[in-house]
Amino acid sequence: MLHLPPLKIFMPGAGGGYVISGSALFDGSTSYLSRTPGSSGNRRTFVVSAILKNDENYNDTNTRSIVSVATPATLNDRASIGWENDAIYVTNEQDDEMDMIEDIIHEISHAVEKYNEEFIYGDGGLQREFIAKRKRMSQLLSQKYDVPSDFNINFEYDRAIDEFLYRDVGYDALNQICVNIFPSAYACTSVSEYWAKGFEELFIGDKNNLKEMCPVLYKRLAFLLKELKENT
Repeated sequence: MLHLPPLKIFMPGAGGGYVISGSALFDGSTSYLSRTPGSSGNRRTFVVSAILKNDENYNDTNTRSIVSVATPATLNDRASIGWENDAIYVTNEQDDEMDMIEDIIHEISHAVEKYNEEFIYGDGGLQREFIAKRKRMSQLLSQKYDVPSDFNINFEYDRAIDEFLYRDVGYDALNQICVNIFPSAYACTSVSEYWAKGFEELFIGDKNNLKEMCPVLYKRLAFLLKELKENT
C-alpha cells in the first residue's frame, strides 16, 4: 500500500474552525516554527511541506508566513524558501498566488516521495527513463558546453551538475533545450526533482503532455493517485 506522509494541520478554533487530531497548534509562546539541526551532516537538503487554509477571522496581515530563509528581523529582505543560522523560517514572499501553490505542491511531492521510495524507485524504471533523457540533453548541450563527465550516468543530486545547469547553461537556455525531453529545466537536476515536477504537472499542469513525454513517470503518478483515492 502506498503511504501519505503524516500531515500536521492547524485550523483555528474561532468561527467554526477545528483542530485535527495530531495537528500542530501554536500555544501563544511563539508565532513561527523553526528547526535547529542536532548534529553535523548534510544540511543543504531537507523537505518542508504543509497544507494551509485561510481563516476569514484572521486579520493580522503582517504575519501571514509560509517559508523564509532569514532571521525574523530581515524576513522582508529574503527569498521565499530556505534557511539561515541553522533555522527554517516562513514568509509569504511569492511572485503570485500560483507561485505559492506550486511551491507547496512541490514540497508535498518530496514528502510523498520519502514515504513511497520503494514503489517509486524500486524497479529502476524511473531512473532509466531519467538517464535516457539526460543522454538526449547531453547531446544537445555538448555542442556548446563542457558537460560534466557523470551527467549521463548520475541520477542523484550532484552539486557540480546543479551548478553547471544553473550557472553555466542557465534556466532560460535550458527551458528551450529541454522542450519535449523534460517538463521543465529544473526537472533535469536529479531524478528526485524529475519526480517532483511530474507531481506538479499531474495536479496543476498538462497531464496529457506529461503522459506523452514521460510515460514511466506518468504511470507511477497515475497509479499513486489511483491508490490514494481508493484508500481515502
